[in-house]
Amino acid sequence: MTILTEELTKIIDWLTAEVGEQWIVGTPLGIGKPNPLVNALYQYAHDKSDVTLEIFTALSLAIPGGNSLLERRFLKAFTQRFFGDYPQLAYIEDVKNNRLPSNITVREFYMQSGKMLRSKEAQKSYVSSNYTHVARDMVDRQVNIILQMVAAHKTDQGNTYSLSSNPDLTFDIIRIAKEKGKPRPKIIAMVNQHMPYMAGQAEVEESFFDVIYDDESSYFEPFATPAQAINSTDYSIGLLASTLLKDGGTLQIGIGSLADALVYSSQLRHQNNDTYNQLLAECGIESKFSELVNSVGGVKPFEEGFYGASEMFVEGFAHLFDAGILKRQVYPDAEIQHLINHGEIKAQYDQDILEVLLNKKVIDARLTERQFKRLKYLGIFKSDLSFKNGYIADAMGQQYPADFNHTENLRRITNNCIGDQLQQGTVLHAAFFMGSKRFYAWLKSLDTESQRIFQMTPVSQINELYGGEALDRVQRVKARFVNTCMKVDVLGAAASDTLDNHQVVSGVGGQYNFVAMAHALTDSRSILMLRSVHAGKHAIESNIVWKYSYCTIPRHLRDIVITEYGIADLRGQSDEVCIQRMICIADSRFQEGLRMQAVAHNKLSAGWQIPEVFRHNNPEKIKNQLTQLQQQGYFPEFPFGEDFTDIEKTIIKALKWLKVNSRNKYSMLRTIGKSIWVKASNNEQPYLKLMALDETSNFRENLSAKLFILALRNCGI
Repeated sequence: MTILTEELTKIIDWLTAEVGEQWIVGTPLGIGKPNPLVNALYQYAHDKSDVTLEIFTALSLAIPGGNSLLERRFLKAFTQRFFGDYPQLAYIEDVKNNRLPSNITVREFYMQSGKMLRSKEAQKSYVSSNYTHVARDMVDRQVNIILQMVAAHKTDQGNTYSLSSNPDLTFDIIRIAKEKGKPRPKIIAMVNQHMPYMAGQAEVEESFFDVIYDDESSYFEPFATPAQAINSTDYSIGLLASTLLKDGGTLQIGIGSLADALVYSSQLRHQNNDTYNQLLAECGIESKFSELVNSVGGVKPFEEGFYGASEMFVEGFAHLFDAGILKRQVYPDAEIQHLINHGEIKAQYDQDILEVLLNKKVIDARLTERQFKRLKYLGIFKSDLSFKNGYIADAMGQQYPADFNHTENLRRITNNCIGDQLQQGTVLHAAFFMGSKRFYAWLKSLDTESQRIFQMTPVSQINELYGGEALDRVQRVKARFVNTCMKVDVLGAAASDTLDNHQVVSGVGGQYNFVAMAHALTDSRSILMLRSVHAGKHAIESNIVWKYSYCTIPRHLRDIVITEYGIADLRGQSDEVCIQRMICIADSRFQEGLRMQAVAHNKLSAGWQIPEVFRHNNPEKIKNQLTQLQQQGYFPEFPFGEDFTDIEKTIIKALKWLKVNSRNKYSMLRTIGKSIWVKASNNEQPYLKLMALDETSNFRENLSAKLFILALRNCGI
């Protein structure tokens, strides 16, 4: 239960006076939620049935609790150590257990992956929207309150505030409400100095908020995601994807082990290129996909590097930045950016830059004050200059006629008024961020100059081209939008967020936006990363299927699909060619079945046979390749740091083994049978102690301990 402090009570009283007792609350997805504030409003409405509360949000992050006794015991020990005093969102458990009061509704457009599959409340209230349309939908629902967690920069001259991780929807909601003639929502900020302070567009003045709640006792460490181990399947996919990145281009990636595998492989390509190319040859990538790699991507180090345009600023971008890969800066001027792209000017420009701009008709021969301000903002004119009545003046009072028709004027301005480097460059635009504790510390450690080149922006600026298409097109050159999915049919339609029974796993988010953008931008590609199989309830199932009843990405937007077995380039191809290429990257246990279905439905020539080089797609082959590479020191399980102790990592492996070997009644009974006569040895005692199973008090605990010991032994303990 949330205890309402005097300050929180005052905020609620103020809200009631301002908007009445019908609260339609928008609060950011992910870590931007001010949990204590949200909980205070939720508790108040929970106790006062005449208050109507609707929460519209996404990605409500919950500390994992586990399903089985073993999972709960392990997670209790781990979360106490890792999450500490993180304040849980009070409504999550009520949503999960279908016990929301009738006066409260929680609507999410994106859910923590797989966490709400059993919740009737969550499934019924899910709102399916592209990320870019959510602000519109919230305004249409008459959102009247925004609760936002912020960071503060406090000085004797006054305070400034940063929307930090989440400028994604707040600015768009305010803009759309104004455009539609609707009231501006009341905006309540909660200061949390553990949040990284992000400058640029995320920075606002104190007057932006209606109320600022700043109580040091409410500060808390933002929700951090423990590092995920990268297995052989993920590394194989990441290695393949790294060959499709084009130097001097644009990159979007997501969160998770597949994205981490791509980042690691890209670092290897850049920092140890000879070894990287040797690995490609040993894995057969060079021989199978060289034509595609040469036309779409490359295998050389990154000289120009990338610019990041990603709805999510993930930790992988930090590693790419530190490795000297995320380094291509873009500038907020379409004409200037166009000249940079074509080598007409450089960031560290030559003294003849004004002549270049004149010749390219970027500026007029008789410079206007507006053009002067534009060039000064970009750093072409020195920062201490001013403009008045057609003259440029320096700090010493020297004046220069802004008329380039006269050669002498142009010469004097060039010699005295020109800077030496473009300003306002950015290496990454993103709408929100989330990651590990190491990532948050990295963000907080950025110096002022480095902080400036990472820009958090509204999602409308990132996930679409409308609104600033001319600039977006010249910034987002050679873009590679890399995402993950759950299923892909043989014609290229992908399911990424929902099961075939319409149960929502996560949400559409921005995936559709980026796939569509890949088709709209010149020399850009959508890359969907897909594990070829998954463990079903009764057996291994293929993630490449003949058909699936739901899709996130329709087949007419098909592009590139990667599994651990290869790359399928589907763009512009006939259905038959798409089917052939998808079968070639499927697990070989399912290839013939897919081929026969395609033939039976007249989508594939009966005489087509799977090429020999793709007939041996099996997990053992992938695992063996990776094992050899790991013995050479490559592809570690946790390349970017880890959050689990050695004992915890072993327990995780044991629990995974147990889950696979108890996925149905038959396998469960077989595993129980094997565990009956198991007794603990000294080697297993530390693991049992952490799980509070070193002493058991009932049959359930005793059986769980035996199953756990069996799992440990099957993992080499």
